[in-house]
Amino acid sequence: MYTKNDLLSHIQQMGIDPKGTLLIHSSMKAIGPVEGGADTVLDAWSEYMGEGLLIFPTHTWKYIGDGKAQNVYDSRTLPACVGILPELFRKRPGVVRSLHPTHSVAALGKHAAAYTAGEEDRHSPCPREGCWGKLLDLDADILFLGCTLRSTTFIHGVEEWAGI
Repeated sequence: MYTKNDLLSHIQQMGIDPKGTLLIHSSMKAIGPVEGGADTVLDAWSEYMGEGLLIFPTHTWKYIGDGKAQNVYDSRTLPACVGILPELFRKRPGVVRSLHPTHSVAALGKHAAAYTAGEEDRHSPCPREGCWGKLLDLDADILFLGCTLRSTTFIHGVEEWAGI
């Protein structure tokens, strides 16, 4: 079973810039047993990236148009449809969730409010001027924590920007 100190040690070994920008696509199940569960994983990442910007996708596309969400996006209450880590992360103190109705993100740290601002004015899932395009501008790292490249939303942005 991993402890928070184990996780911090492994994170440091990855060489990720703790003052940079990091987006994490995640699978808690793939991480394995952690003392304190998902909250410990989020504590470790939040501590490590304390001087940077930590981002998790908090997509809601699964709920839009299904008749359950009444086609209303409320960033405070609509759950993320992409796993337990993003769902718990979006509820943490200091975390700012973007207002994109289908491809939202939650951010914590350096310039989180500025990073997520303006998403309510976007008219496609991953516009270049939105949160997904800002990853490129910020030279962000994208980590696939227990999931495959099939989980990447950023590639959909690249497709959108290239008109594919």
